[in-house]
Amino acid sequence: DQTIASEAVEKRKRGFDDNDGSDSVNKISDAAPRTANLTPRKVNSAGKPADAGIIDRVYVENFMCHRKLTVTLCQNVNFIHGQNGSGKSAVLAAIQICLGAGARRTHRARNLRELIRKGSSPGTCARVRVTLLNKGSDAFQHEVYGDHITVERSIASSSGGYNGYKLLNTEMKEKSRSKKDLDLMLDQLNIQVENPVAVLDQEEAKKFLTGKAEDKYAFFMKATELERIDRSYASTQDTVYELEETNNRIRDSLKPASDNVKKLEKEWENCQELEKLEGSIGDQRILYAWSFVKELQKNVQKEEKILAMLNAKLAQRSEEFEQFKDINSGAQEEHIKSLNDKMALLTEEAQQARSNKLDMAENVRKAMAPVKKTERELKDCKRDGVLAKRRIVAATNRLKNARDEILKNAGNAESEEARRTEMMEQTESSISEDKVKLEKQKTSVAQCLNDYDELEPHVDQAKSNVNAVNVQMHAVLKRGNELKSTAGSRSLAVFGPKCATMAKKVEEAR
Repeated sequence: DQTIASEAVEKRKRGFDDNDGSDSVNKISDAAPRTANLTPRKVNSAGKPADAGIIDRVYVENFMCHRKLTVTLCQNVNFIHGQNGSGKSAVLAAIQICLGAGARRTHRARNLRELIRKGSSPGTCARVRVTLLNKGSDAFQHEVYGDHITVERSIASSSGGYNGYKLLNTEMKEKSRSKKDLDLMLDQLNIQVENPVAVLDQEEAKKFLTGKAEDKYAFFMKATELERIDRSYASTQDTVYELEETNNRIRDSLKPASDNVKKLEKEWENCQELEKLEGSIGDQRILYAWSFVKELQKNVQKEEKILAMLNAKLAQRSEEFEQFKDINSGAQEEHIKSLNDKMALLTEEAQQARSNKLDMAENVRKAMAPVKKTERELKDCKRDGVLAKRRIVAATNRLKNARDEILKNAGNAESEEARRTEMMEQTESSISEDKVKLEKQKTSVAQCLNDYDELEPHVDQAKSNVNAVNVQMHAVLKRGNELKSTAGSRSLAVFGPKCATMAKKVEEAR
């Protein structure tokens, strides 16, 4: 008979964070990496059993050789004995599987489905429950789970069933299905199902008793948790490297944003400066407006001084004018009469000059008529000459092309040569006619030029006569206007050009 001493929970004074519950627990999450956290553990008083982390009851269903089995344990040491194949190791395997160990760690199966009882009906699932005490100061979330925590693990025979963990409270109500919560509970209660010192099955005992030095060293590494610490250190170092790379990537990604922030800060500073400048511009505008007012006030004062001077001069001139009016009132009528006679004579001369201007303009128009006709004929002759030259050039080109064509095709039949000869004669006759027309155009152009040369002196003479008449008429009209202004101002213009203006202002002032 073989007796297996199963000590499910071993309270020890240590300070390592256990994240090595099963094969799946060893995987470190990228999103939330776990590192070693050294915290002091409480030690139970001497002679007093532990209140938290002690296995109170184990229940298996369709697991290995058991259809249904419930094992109730005490708080101290428990011995399970029986014949070979009676299911002693199945109880230990159930504890390991339920608390997070993998199937290979039990040394009873390669995967979880092989732990389902043989001979079960298809679709049957295995179920394992381990109930732990959860009392005292080391209790895990006592307000949630109460005095007992039950860990249930289901093993489905098909892919459609549920494979996973459930955490139940004292009233057997489900509180969580997260493997993370299970790891936190095992860590706080210091339960290590992977540690051979805590769970020593037959295979691990054989390795320890009869194994090689390498096996004993591996046993030592597991028992002292150096292996777990090494893995934790390696995973922590990898996590540090990943965080450094992430930090570098974040810094690189933040560089454009930082540059943009600096740019925006500069723009903000510029905006602040613009606001200050706008305020300064408002002040300058006010100062400019007041400066403009001051300038206008200076101009008004200057104009007032000038107006006062002019009023004084006007009063003085008024006195002088009154004196002069008394002196010259008798001789004024005779002078006005003589001026009217002169004005009548000048008016008659102006009318005579106007009639002469009209006659001269008619003569100029008649003299310019044949000149304009000759200019139009000359323009037409030049246009016809240009057209004739173009036709000659075209005919010459056609003649040249015809000759080239004849020389090129000299070996053709006589009929073709006769046709080309006829074409050449026609082209030459056309050129001769064009030349005759050109000579006629040249003769006509020469005749027009001679007529233009003969008429040009007469035209120049007529233009000069018209200019002289215009000058004479302008002088007569100017003299008449002067006489009119003189008569209207009572002949004061003889005393100077300003005297008449002064008299007019005096009349307006009255």
